[in-house]
Amino acid sequence: MDPDGVVASALEVLEIAEVARLLEGGPHPFSAEELAFARARSDPERRLAARLAAKRAAARLLGGDVTPADVEVWRRPGGPPRLRLSSRAEDRLRERGADQTLVSLTHERRHAAAAVLLLRSR
Repeated sequence: MDPDGVVASALEVLEIAEVARLLEGGPHPFSAEELAFARARSDPERRLAARLAAKRAAARLLGGDVTPADVEVWRRPGGPPRLRLSSRAEDRLRERGADQTLVSLTHERRHAAAAVLLLRSR
């Protein structure tokens, strides 16, 4: 990837325990698909924490009125994670001069992190 194609980047790190509190406390930014994916695997809170980190990083990069709920983390079986954006988030992506995203997720026992890049493919 040509570094000139990177429009913006963000890294988000959070404590996994935050996800448990968030899920107990009412509204959360996770889609039904994200919850099902995480709950079908071991350590669902770690998986959700990494996704929350990605959602927050993407929302911060996109700005405006984009929230973590406007960003969904998904993947095909065996494939890398990807971001699915709401129409509002897609509009902000284009306004920022980007046309695609790249995401990387990680987690360990107590923390999860995600890096998000906004890319211009031209």
